[in-house]
Amino acid sequence: MEKHQEEFKKMKMALKQEGYREKDVTFTAKKASVMGILYSIPFIVILGFIYRFFLIDRAHLTEITGSSFYIMFIGVVIISVFIHEVLHGVGWSFSSGNGWRAVRFNINALMPSCACKSPLKKQPYLIGVLFPLCVLGTASTIFLFVYPGTVSILTMFVNFVAAGADLIIASNVLKETDSLIVDHPTEAGYIAFYK
Repeated sequence: MEKHQEEFKKMKMALKQEGYREKDVTFTAKKASVMGILYSIPFIVILGFIYRFFLIDRAHLTEITGSSFYIMFIGVVIISVFIHEVLHGVGWSFSSGNGWRAVRFNINALMPSCACKSPLKKQPYLIGVLFPLCVLGTASTIFLFVYPGTVSILTMFVNFVAAGADLIIASNVLKETDSLIVDHPTEAGYIAFYK
């Protein structure tokens, strides 16, 4: 982790020497979690409404209770988070033009995370930030319609909540003008560099 922070500091110094000034747009883990849930609520409410009023008749409701339910839920979270972070990497490796050299995967408090090591313009950065929402959000919605029930509802919920922090970041990036965006290596958010 120290190596990543050292590389990040060197990149910041190099950009400052080129005449850029920085604006820190990072969030604490607590704020990212709370705001992420709030940003994901519209998706969850709309899909929950559709499920309740249009799909419940053919729902596959499982009789999983107690510890079995929690094991299933934890399994959905682990698989979804892993795929979510890989999709960030796919998005940034494609949009940066630098392939996988632009991407760094980390494990923080037993949770995987992905960061982009390359400074990017707004659009390429947004591709990497929103790619998991586009892929997993779409896949979860299709899964809900094709196989409505306990597992699809849980999967939809987890994937949209996991993308909530990405929506916070994206909404802030959209406000940036004529800047380079550098993904923070350890925190939720980025540093915007302006000339």
